[in-house]
Amino acid sequence: MEFRSRRLPYDSAVATVFRAMQYGEHEALGKEVVTVQTSSVPASTTVPTSTRWAPTLRVIQVFLAITFGTYGLVKVLGGQYNYGDWVIDKKTVDGTSLVWAFYGYSPMYGRFTGLFELVPAILLLIPRTATIGAAALFAVALNVTAMDFGFHYPAVKYFALGYTVLLGVLLWADREKLSLLLLSRDQAHAIAVSPPAVAAQASRPLFSPVMHRVLLAAAGLFVLGAANVATLSISKGPEPVARRAIEDRVGPNERLELLRSRQTGLIGVDWTATVDYAVHGAQSTDTITVHARRITALFPWRVTQVTSTRRSQ
Repeated sequence: MEFRSRRLPYDSAVATVFRAMQYGEHEALGKEVVTVQTSSVPASTTVPTSTRWAPTLRVIQVFLAITFGTYGLVKVLGGQYNYGDWVIDKKTVDGTSLVWAFYGYSPMYGRFTGLFELVPAILLLIPRTATIGAAALFAVALNVTAMDFGFHYPAVKYFALGYTVLLGVLLWADREKLSLLLLSRDQAHAIAVSPPAVAAQASRPLFSPVMHRVLLAAAGLFVLGAANVATLSISKGPEPVARRAIEDRVGPNERLELLRSRQTGLIGVDWTATVDYAVHGAQSTDTITVHARRITALFPWRVTQVTSTRRSQ
């Protein structure tokens, strides 16, 4: 019979803390334990759940970090929200335009909201601060999801819901680490002063060659989608293209006024826009409607139709 002494692994240390909290045995923290192993019956090796799912959790972390980092960077650079002059009509404006106009009222605040996504996304990529980043992004994603459903956003609201669920998965995987926040100062100090020695595991590839190629292809598609969203957020709307298309219809003594601009589409894919202008003259007023289309955010707006309605004053 062989006796071996080893230090508690991290998960066992946390479990010991909980038992100590239950039975009041605080002195049990940080001590070594003795395990018995017979030579006739080999000890069975089990892979902890956290280790077994580590590759999947890491993929989720990188995916969410790139996603929220892209959104945050776009906001910091002055994109996504409706800055500058705009006209809101309660009869025609949708919830998305209303929210973007609200945040775009203050360029400083609009850019400040981007830091709430960019900074936690960076923390999520660092193993030591990944839990803090996931907790911060969970609060942000939960608020975005409630806002998207409350203001009747298009299909993007289901993406926000998916991001929130994935962040919840990351927090659930780190539930033992988060539960340490419930410990007293002395209990937390006892764990901090006696860090456990974790046995080194044999390194092996995280994914098979086939799965590696699939992940590379998915990453390429995601990069294209992120580039499309980023370009959509920082690019100008259809108003400049529409204005250039009707400038030849405006006389020297006439004044051009933007009435409203409406855009529909799925995250910058096959977007259509309707822009209404009023041409004020001495004797009459023309209402010119410009229809434009954009295949993706990586391509410019293209005017498809221009219609005019004249009203006498």
